[in-house]
Amino acid sequence: GVLYLMEQEEEYVFTLPSAYARSILTIPWVELGGKVNINCARTGYSATVTFHTKPFYGGKVHRVTAEVKHNPTNTIVCKAQGEWNGTLEFTYSNGETKVIDTNKLPVIRKKIRPIAKQGPLESR
Repeated sequence: GVLYLMEQEEEYVFTLPSAYARSILTIPWVELGGKVNINCARTGYSATVTFHTKPFYGGKVHRVTAEVKHNPTNTIVCKAQGEWNGTLEFTYSNGETKVIDTNKLPVIRKKIRPIAKQGPLESR
């Protein structure tokens, strides 16, 4: 996919994780798994986000690890770990850490073009 941030004039090219159907004979649920790559040619930054699937015995669901890299200098600027739908801990190259609880973030409505102005392959 491609995400264009108009105000920053940045274009992000990204892949998506796989979705796995679990417990289809009992209470079904969906789990994300695999690697996602995000790249911005303008800024030179890229990120790899790994969605970890739950082990067969034990373990947690919705776990992710991530790494943000500044490609021109080959420097890792940030690492993250936690749950994509819960608490994420970010560790920056300067040693600073930050914890974000995604459940406490405000919900921001999407800005979309009117349907009449959307292309034939767009939705909403």
